Amino acid sequence: MGRPKRLYPLGRYRLRIRGEVDPNKQYLIELEYTWGKSAYRKGVNLFAKYIDWNPDANQGRGGVRPSYGPEAKRVNALLMSRVDKVDSNLAEYHQKHPGEITPEVINDFLNDKPVTREDKGKDFVELALERLASDYSRNRIGRSRYQNGKSGMNMFQEFLVSKNKGTYKPDSIYVGDLTVELVEDYIEWRRTIKKNSDATINHSLTPILKACAYATELRIFDAAVNARIQDMRISPKVSMTVDDGEFDGKSLTGDELTKLIEYYDSCLEPRRKEYIEMFLFAFHACGLRVVDVMTLQWNHVDLEKKELRKIMIKTGKRHIIPLSDVAVDILKEWKKKHGKAKFVFDLVKDDLDVDDEEALYRVRNSATKCINQSLAVVGEQLEFKFPLTMHVARHTFAVLALNKGLSMTVVSRLLGHGSTDITERVYARFLPETLSAELGKLKNDLGQYGYIPK
Repeated sequence: MGRPKRLYPLGRYRLRIRGEVDPNKQYLIELEYTWGKSAYRKGVNLFAKYIDWNPDANQGRGGVRPSYGPEAKRVNALLMSRVDKVDSNLAEYHQKHPGEITPEVINDFLNDKPVTREDKGKDFVELALERLASDYSRNRIGRSRYQNGKSGMNMFQEFLVSKNKGTYKPDSIYVGDLTVELVEDYIEWRRTIKKNSDATINHSLTPILKACAYATELRIFDAAVNARIQDMRISPKVSMTVDDGEFDGKSLTGDELTKLIEYYDSCLEPRRKEYIEMFLFAFHACGLRVVDVMTLQWNHVDLEKKELRKIMIKTGKRHIIPLSDVAVDILKEWKKKHGKAKFVFDLVKDDLDVDDEEALYRVRNSATKCINQSLAVVGEQLEFKFPLTMHVARHTFAVLALNKGLSMTVVSRLLGHGSTDITERVYARFLPETLSAELGKLKNDLGQYGYIPK
């Protein structure tokens, strides 16, 4: 049997000799790695005479003889330290990337450069802090947010050390080594060890998410991994019973809706674009609830008549909703993509029984969490004052419809409320524009009863 092929090279030293040997000349000592049929060398800034050189010293690695002088032991120790470091780096690289040792990898280790890899050997925390400093210098964030971001990254390094997650140093990790699982572990560590609230954890994720997005723009981080990490903010717990009982004022203005559409046009992440499409559909479908968006079937839709007929999950009543041209256009695009599926937006499996309350509860929670986590990232990037969720689409439709002059009765019917009392209780106190507009209709009639004080 022949000698088994090495999976990565080991280094040895040699003298850089060109031509005939000169016994009185000091030759540069260089470290050499042979891989395939090629040799890769790097001088180590140490010199020795040919007569003082022993190629078999240091267990065959090469070194100087005692005749070198009193510094012989120190020089040999330096040589062994250097070759052991490069050998260890190559061994570690092979373990992480089997079969991927290349000339570029060997040369990078020899030259003390970050190993050739997609992330260029960039440290993740360093990148996050650079991004924070850039935002702060351009007045995109204030000093408080800047300091909080730095504190958050310090906490992230503490997590790396305590959980032994560092990849090349205890408190450090390369950009390319960041994973969804690592961020999940970090969230759980903040929750269980640091006892942080969900809101605090979400704040601590901000510099991490921004660094991942920035690394993706630089093409040193996997876009698919970034997309999953961007959706990892913790969403509020979803309840099947909480819906229209109280309006918290979270609705978008016309300008904010325009910003959302502009964001959609430039978004490069397909799944996030789909979630925005669902949000816009819910808005244009007269504020359709998220659970009804999720359970919308193709047999509920008549694209020719531009209407939607469906038994609403919350009320159990059949509801007819007129569809705007935009809503119809969205449905036509989804028809091309998922027209063979049972459910329009492909959020649940075709075998879901919508009458099974327990099954519906589970899939609704899961689907809503995914959508809202993604929308929350969009809302933050657009600097909305509150987390963007699917239910914001419903509130936005109601507020804009009322402020455009639709009566409370009509809006109540479009929303599918049981009575106008619900609509009035939820929205009326937030609508001074409507009240002013209605009063304006009486301006001329009331004007004739004017009173001029004397």
